[in-house]
Amino acid sequence: MKTKLNGILTLLLALVVQVAFAQQTVTGKVTDADGGLLGAVVSVKGGSANATTDFDGNYSIQAGPEDTLVFTYSGYDTVSILVGNQTVINTAMKAGLDTVVIQAYRTTTKATSNVASTTVTGEDTKDRPNASIIQRLQGQIPGLNVQTGSGQPGSNSTIQLRGPSSILGNTEPLILVDGVPVDEDVFRSFNPNDIESTTVLKDAAGTAIYGNRGANGVIILTTKSGGFNSPLKVSYTGTTSFSELIDNDYDLYDAKGYLRLEQSQNAGLGATLTDAEIEAFGVNTDWQDVFYQTGVSQSHNLSLSSGSKNASQFTSINYTDQEGTILNSSLKRFSLRNNITGKSENGRFRYGTNVYMGYSKNASQTEPDNDRSNFIYFNSLFGANNALPYLDPATYDPNIYIPYFQGLANFPFVLIDNTTQNRNTEDELKMIIGANAEYDINDEFTLRYRIGVDYQSVVGLRANPPTSALSRIRGGANLEGDQSETYLRDFRFNSNLNLGWKKKFGQGEESEKKHTVIANAYLEYVKGHLKQFGYNQNGLDPRTFAFGDGSGYLTDGTANDIYVPTVFAGKNTAGLFSYFGEVDYDYDEKYGFTATLRRDASYRFTGDNKYGTFYSVAGRWNLHKEDFLKDSEVINVLKLRASYGVTGNDRLGGGYYAAASNTRQLFATFTGYNDTQTFVRGGTIANPDLKWETVSTLNLGVEFQMFDNKLRGTLDVYDRNTEDLFFSQFISGINGAYSTTANLGDMYNRGVELGLSYDLVQRVEDDDFYATVFGNLAYNKNEVTFVDLPDGRQDNSASGTVVEVGHQLNEYFVVPYRGVNPANGNLLFEDINGNLTENITSEDRRHTGKDSNPDFQGGFGANVGYKNFFLETQFSFMTGISRFDTNLDAYFDPTNIGTYQVTSAFDRAWTPTNRVTDVPAIAATNLTANGINTDRFLTDSDFLRLRFVQIGYNFPTELTNEIFLTSGRIYVNAENLLTFSKWNGSDPERPSNVSGNNFPTPRTISVGIDLNF
Repeated sequence: MKTKLNGILTLLLALVVQVAFAQQTVTGKVTDADGGLLGAVVSVKGGSANATTDFDGNYSIQAGPEDTLVFTYSGYDTVSILVGNQTVINTAMKAGLDTVVIQAYRTTTKATSNVASTTVTGEDTKDRPNASIIQRLQGQIPGLNVQTGSGQPGSNSTIQLRGPSSILGNTEPLILVDGVPVDEDVFRSFNPNDIESTTVLKDAAGTAIYGNRGANGVIILTTKSGGFNSPLKVSYTGTTSFSELIDNDYDLYDAKGYLRLEQSQNAGLGATLTDAEIEAFGVNTDWQDVFYQTGVSQSHNLSLSSGSKNASQFTSINYTDQEGTILNSSLKRFSLRNNITGKSENGRFRYGTNVYMGYSKNASQTEPDNDRSNFIYFNSLFGANNALPYLDPATYDPNIYIPYFQGLANFPFVLIDNTTQNRNTEDELKMIIGANAEYDINDEFTLRYRIGVDYQSVVGLRANPPTSALSRIRGGANLEGDQSETYLRDFRFNSNLNLGWKKKFGQGEESEKKHTVIANAYLEYVKGHLKQFGYNQNGLDPRTFAFGDGSGYLTDGTANDIYVPTVFAGKNTAGLFSYFGEVDYDYDEKYGFTATLRRDASYRFTGDNKYGTFYSVAGRWNLHKEDFLKDSEVINVLKLRASYGVTGNDRLGGGYYAAASNTRQLFATFTGYNDTQTFVRGGTIANPDLKWETVSTLNLGVEFQMFDNKLRGTLDVYDRNTEDLFFSQFISGINGAYSTTANLGDMYNRGVELGLSYDLVQRVEDDDFYATVFGNLAYNKNEVTFVDLPDGRQDNSASGTVVEVGHQLNEYFVVPYRGVNPANGNLLFEDINGNLTENITSEDRRHTGKDSNPDFQGGFGANVGYKNFFLETQFSFMTGISRFDTNLDAYFDPTNIGTYQVTSAFDRAWTPTNRVTDVPAIAATNLTANGINTDRFLTDSDFLRLRFVQIGYNFPTELTNEIFLTSGRIYVNAENLLTFSKWNGSDPERPSNVSGNNFPTPRTISVGIDLNF
């Protein structure tokens, strides 16, 4: 027994000695972007040992080789590092996204930020079926208006922040990806899953430092990166989606009803049929079922991240195949990203590279880049909306094409032929490449250099093969057919050199000094080169023709060859040179002040007008740091902000390269009298006095957190004035043109923005239930305050709008419609004196107080979780929007009877026996209203939409440990699930300049899985 006891004690002693010898002293330094981090906690995972860093960030702790050190600091992401055989472990901690504020060319913290900004994390935009990161932002950021005019996969969106600031100039924000300025209209080849966060800078304090490019706000997309001292992490996300057309509310005829209408009007097929034949008619086609489909899509995303002591990397690969809801519409995308960060051993030199390459193929039947929305032989959507219900698509025969052109009503058969035979594609290669390096010259001065390239190459192919019905009827014996190809190359370069200085002042140790001054001087150069060319070939040989291949081009071998292709070519350049600086002062994270000054030179203007000077000043006061609020049990954070500044806009015409010739008179060659070569004035009449638009913004803001940080919110009030608006100035026609561009107007946007979130049940790791509600609301009032025109008004009769002093931009200016005259069935209107009349003139038009820009907009939703289940909802809404319903207008046009679909409301049209009705007589004599715009089809487009809903399940830890996963989840998403609106069409949120026969945004249901290894 004694022997056994001695043996056990010996084993215990050996174990104790082994453990004692295994323990070792580990030392190191914890830093952030600004240097040593005071007060960071270093602990042994699962143990009791812990240490706290001193004011230089140094620490010392006892740990064994198999222990894991956990580094934590309030507001920073937690870092875990296996000790192994290391006795010195240094780590750099990264501030969490809820703490970091991206402020133009640098980052700061929420406590020391002076700008009005909103940040949306990648968690708020990931796993959505929409292919565009920009469209995923709708309803999530106060004051940001994202409207998409097409459901074509990968289509562009119209973006406005705090209302329209220009009439003829650019109104969309500057967008940067990892600091690289990019084309705001090209995101179909960009992978949204790479986004770590999206920050929107709204006031002059955040945008003035961007000078000429910050007039409409700034959107900063930051992509994911790896962390130092991090093991390899592998993540996979896969989704499968199903998209469908959202039903419209137009009341249209079925086949029998339409035939009865034709019979009564002695038009079309119905005029040749008896009542019995109509009753026995067996065809009833819903042409939306013919041209629309359920779009099936898939997306796969694989990412890898890792980091060593002095380097980290993030790599992602994405494949997306998105099928549109219109036949033969699709987007296929493949992308690759690699982000690298690194530093020297002593941390004084730091660098990073961001390389993104995306390739996409976009196929369309609606030609989104061409104005063919109402071309009956080219747009499938026109057929879906307007084809006659008694036509049978089963009778389509590709070999019998001539009858399809003998009656206009047969146009849907031509569209079926086009859908099966024609091709309209764009292949895009998109590259966004950025690099940055910085070196600490000493403890105060840092030298930084950033470089970026945004490159886009697009090859377009549009072809009507010679076998198509349209080609054969046009070409006859000449075997026509046509093919067009276009090539575009866009290279944009950005270079920025920065010298920064940071200094702390005050008494005592470094950590006790309360005064901090930051100063930065910058030198920036921007250059863009655009090259494009193309051709159109008429005449294709069906025996050798292949899409995109030139072997089938016809020629008749004569001097007057009718098959000679037409060609075009062009190039543009753009350039900016800027120098600017900023100064930031902070006192103990209590008071702060920032000032920026920037001088820009634009290639668009001449002489002294090419230079613009822009500036901003901003200040803040963190009241919760004051003694009278420091111990408050209600208020946790309360910050007041104020800023004022001036930015500029040189982008006349909106495009990056647009309108470079407005200040310089250019000429082009032309064919003159008797076919002689001559030259003519190109473009508009030059105006060398043209100069910058300037936008001045005053912003007052409040940020607060209350009730143990359960309630969080921001409130901003702004006054935004645009002066020297780009506008068309009328000139005598003797100049060969009737207008030129000048600085002729002023306009303002004023508004309020509110963002709130509240934790109904705060999320605690061990709790089973959590619930957070959130919402944002923005109001904007727009008004033109000055227009230098002869009568103070620009009348846009085609759109029914005007630009006039004292009214909002593009306010509808029309004659009120007042119903039907019971005496004769004609339309009744209200003249300028308030009298009812059947005959109106342009003098009877008036302001309506309505336009196409929202007065109120925003979003709201909730995040709820119970055990491993989670639910997320997001609604978006807009009010104060009005648009002409061009589809409804066409459906009420009696001249379409027998050719196109019309409204079934004609059943209650005025007749001598039905005098009290809301539908005019089919034979009314004033249906065209003398060509004058009325508000008969001006419709409210306010909407509330369930933009996104997701329900899912997180894999329990017990399961992930069994199958070698760190974490995982499955989920079901729905986008645009429900829409509430008075708008009759499928999509109430389209921009006003989009025709009624464009591709509507679909409803999408998707299922997905996220796996992390």
